[in-house]
Amino acid sequence: MIKKPVMLEVFIKESIDHYKILDTAVKNAENSDDVPLVETLHQNIAHMTVSLKEVETRMIRVVNKMNRLGVSDRDKFVLPLANSVATLKEMILITENYLNDYSK
Repeated sequence: MIKKPVMLEVFIKESIDHYKILDTAVKNAENSDDVPLVETLHQNIAHMTVSLKEVETRMIRVVNKMNRLGVSDRDKFVLPLANSVATLKEMILITENYLNDYSK
């Protein structure tokens, strides 16, 4: 059986295609000097999105576990995850807006 960190590493490598991101950056950068900047922002969004999906999945699992165990005071178990999800979503949106500064 594969350990979870290895599975996550494989998932990240398979779902984030850096060549495709570079191609997107080349096509969308306003000028050639901005290509590395656009590429970096796209990579940041890709990695944050993978993290977001991991944290969302964990939050769902914790909520289900708390329901199964009948735990009524679940804030200390769920709120940190919910706040992480909200923060990641906000940072993805901000990063997408940064792309507008460099894109055609």
